[in-house]
Amino acid sequence: MTRRIISGNQVVRPRGRLVGLLIGLSLAPSLGACGAGDPGDGSPASRPPTPPASVLAPSVPAEDAALLAYQGMWQAYAKAGLTADPQEPELAQHATDRALSTLQTGLTRLREDGNVIKGDYRSDPRVIATTPATTPSAVTVQDCMDTTRFLTYTAAGVLADDIPGGRRAVRATVIQNGGGWKVSSFGVQAVGTC
Repeated sequence: MTRRIISGNQVVRPRGRLVGLLIGLSLAPSLGACGAGDPGDGSPASRPPTPPASVLAPSVPAEDAALLAYQGMWQAYAKAGLTADPQEPELAQHATDRALSTLQTGLTRLREDGNVIKGDYRSDPRVIATTPATTPSAVTVQDCMDTTRFLTYTAAGVLADDIPGGRRAVRATVIQNGGGWKVSSFGVQAVGTC
């Protein structure tokens, strides 16, 4: 995956796209702001993946570690979406509990329907809370993910449906897990929520 910083927003060009199916699987309230998408080309990844949350040095601040786990989760999901592989090992490196289950369920449904996800998404996550405030064990992340070009395709490469992508509010809880940080839950809102 390549990642570029454009106008302060993170543009991630994975080999896969976010599935609208996740909206139905994980709704949660959130607010945020984000920019427009960048066209995807489906090109092979050229950036090394985000390191697993469990291998980050203990000196990494909780907020930074939580953001890395959040970003790593979406990068792993995009990679898994290329083949609709619910057993992609990188998913479990960045997600746990309900978050991991939601991602795997969505990928399983994609696979059963003969679909994949492709394209790119724009993400600009930020920490909005830590619990407790000092020495946090949980961090709340808010994002406005632009999925304009992060869509579901058939195996033949044709759009699978007419569900548009767009700006979607996302809120996630990232927890300390086994000495590292992983996303434990997240909610993706409908298009137009940020």
